[in-house]
Amino acid sequence: MSTCSPNEQEIRHRIARIRDLPTLSGSLQRLVEIIHDEVASPEELESLIRYDQGLTARILRVANSTYYGMRGSVPTLSKAMIVMGFEQVKSLCLCALLMDMCSHQDTIEPGERERLWKHSFATARVAGEMARARPWVSPEKAYILAFFHDLGRVAMAFSLQDHYQTIWKLARGRKMSLWSAELQYGLTHTLVGKWLATRWNLPEVFQMVMEFHHYPEKSPLFKAEVKLVALADALVNSREDPDLLDDEMISNYRKDLFIPESEWDSCRRRLQDIWPEVDLLWSLLK
Repeated sequence: MSTCSPNEQEIRHRIARIRDLPTLSGSLQRLVEIIHDEVASPEELESLIRYDQGLTARILRVANSTYYGMRGSVPTLSKAMIVMGFEQVKSLCLCALLMDMCSHQDTIEPGERERLWKHSFATARVAGEMARARPWVSPEKAYILAFFHDLGRVAMAFSLQDHYQTIWKLARGRKMSLWSAELQYGLTHTLVGKWLATRWNLPEVFQMVMEFHHYPEKSPLFKAEVKLVALADALVNSREDPDLLDDEMISNYRKDLFIPESEWDSCRRRLQDIWPEVDLLWSLLK
């Protein structure tokens, strides 16, 4: 192997020194604040969007798409927010701004970039659906937490390129999952996600999800939220690896969150409908 696997101290040191590691823009930082402000108003969000013409155009494009069935009848941002809803607009703005933040990087092949973001969209969508039956977390919050869960992998691609490329070659050469290759190599996107969330000063629940979504039982806080995202992640990944859902830990997480077999089966069937929605959303926001 051409590159030695790093230790945690090295990763922390490198992330602290990397100048091109994305920082939260003013708009994105303000959006995160709005997301966590229980009394934030639609007017505050609309004001934020209006400062970014590209973001405004994309929100209108989504509002006028078949995604909402409006087909060109939403001429203004104010009407788009009525049609789509305050929470949905917040989620779409978050997706669009995060994608913009990483769009200038060319270390990820276009096909892999698309796969990575679509996985985040799908996981967020599934987590939001599962949250509807969980009174302790809103669908909107579950959606946003799930969308953030794999950002450590994005950060790896353009801040730790040499290690990222070696991990990809390992996964392809040995026909294993990227997560398995990370574990074997000694550098995981969850560790990078941990430091990224700390650098961005994200709320603790984001930090726990980004660091522990592969091992929720190890999370010192917010175990329920981390398990919910872990289950959504497993469901989405089961499209390519159905055996993932046979893992005993998945069954344990379901029991912990009181997810009956009927609800779980419904979530699995719902995946078939979610993917076309994900494809459309990607085409509208990219």
